[in-house]
Amino acid sequence: MNKTKLVNVVSEKSEISKKDAESAVEAVFDVITQTLVSGDSFALFGFGKFEVCHRDARTRIDPKTGEEFIIHAGKVPVFRASKSLIQKM
Repeated sequence: MNKTKLVNVVSEKSEISKKDAESAVEAVFDVITQTLVSGDSFALFGFGKFEVCHRDARTRIDPKTGEEFIIHAGKVPVFRASKSLIQKM
């Protein structure tokens, strides 16, 4: 499912216009993004948790050339599904 399909489904299920549904979906994405940027986690009970994890620097080898290169340390977003979501699958 992509964002356009999500907006359409939200519009149908909540019986609101597509414009209002798109605004609502954008607002949710913005809140999640801002929460993660600030370093906090975002949890939705029964769905899962979005959080920021630190990834250490590491060395890899380019398979074409055989040269080593460094992947720098950084922060990455991670989603962890809740037990109830996993059980529904």
